[in-house]
Amino acid sequence: MNCVSKGVRNVLKLLFIGLIVTIVRIVGQLSIPAGEQTVLAPSVFAQNGTMPLAFTIYGIIAYSLIAVLFLLIRNRMSGSRVLQGLRYGLSCCAVWSAYLLEPLPHVAPLDRITYPVADSLALIVMGLLLGRLFGNPACPADKKRPSFPTFPVLAVAGCFLAGRLMQYFAAGIYSCFDVRPAETALWCLLTGFVTACVMAWLNRYVDCGSRIKRALILGGLLFGVDLTLFNFFMPLVFTADIPDLALRTLADTLAVTVGCLAFQDKRGIPEPQ
Repeated sequence: MNCVSKGVRNVLKLLFIGLIVTIVRIVGQLSIPAGEQTVLAPSVFAQNGTMPLAFTIYGIIAYSLIAVLFLLIRNRMSGSRVLQGLRYGLSCCAVWSAYLLEPLPHVAPLDRITYPVADSLALIVMGLLLGRLFGNPACPADKKRPSFPTFPVLAVAGCFLAGRLMQYFAAGIYSCFDVRPAETALWCLLTGFVTACVMAWLNRYVDCGSRIKRALILGGLLFGVDLTLFNFFMPLVFTADIPDLALRTLADTLAVTVGCLAFQDKRGIPEPQ
């Protein structure tokens, strides 16, 4: 019974985190200047006035699930509990912010500043709450600073770039690649490198000996689940092409997972002092 009650308490804590983070994100959204775009039509939720309710429900579920992913790495983390959660929140910020910089026909220049700020604030709050409620106080600090995993980082970044180019040329996914190829390619390089560095850092805390299992945890769960939940906020606001969105999400996840096969041990990028 104790295990059951503890499990119920943990679920309630995760839902509480999801609720608080959703509230913070809604406040951030209300602070963003209203922009105009004519590329994508409003979603059915925006048209019938149910978007606030839909966003709240999805936000609680999405942020709670992203919070669950922290449980995969917390047992090997060092430092104070709050710092552990904050680092995880910042790793999510890095990936989300990189994706929000993607050149897309419907994205206004100002949105590339305001949305990363609003999302980052919510994710930082999530990290602080996670550390306070689920941080690991028992793990000692690492005495040996790991070296930068150059080859794995290049492998993940290269796989991401190759995967994106295949999507642009073979699948013709929704993008600005046809009219702004240089800017889009530069974004691919930046996002691939940011994602690779985040995967290298997370790799330090994945307790798994099998290379394939490690890649699945890093690319399929810690990156893939996060990316899926991030991407599917979009249909709440716009009438999005769901098959296109699903394809890009699956392809990016597969590319990063393949790149993560280059990680052979728990070493990652050095943390700042």
